Amino acid sequence: MSRRGVIVIAVLLLACAAPAMADDHTPKPYSPDEFNAWMKQLWRADAIVVGSFPFSIFFTLEVYDTYRYVNHNFSSAYAPWPLGSGGSAVAYSTTETAWLAASAISLSIVIAGIDWIVGLVNERSAKN
Repeated sequence: MSRRGVIVIAVLLLACAAPAMADDHTPKPYSPDEFNAWMKQLWRADAIVVGSFPFSIFFTLEVYDTYRYVNHNFSSAYAPWPLGSGGSAVAYSTTETAWLAASAISLSIVIAGIDWIVGLVNERSAKN
């Protein structure tokens, strides 16, 4: 066996043996005071923004498609999703796409803000 092969085998043995020789470490659960309150609130807001975005984009597109449909005198080319013919529908312009994305993101942020306000009201009422 070549010298290079012996080195590769030695490195692999050391890499595989290291976890076996390591001390058994069981992580401790987080303590209640380990994270600041604002960090928990920020994590919750982030989760709500990300989780509500698919619904926000869906409702934003539906409202805008309905607006375009009505604004173009109920033309079948502008019919919203359940009524539209799919392939022959008029595509969004770049500006419309940007505004729709910004609107959906803003709506998700508003939903997270409402959740934060409701949480503050509930926390204050629980203290009283």
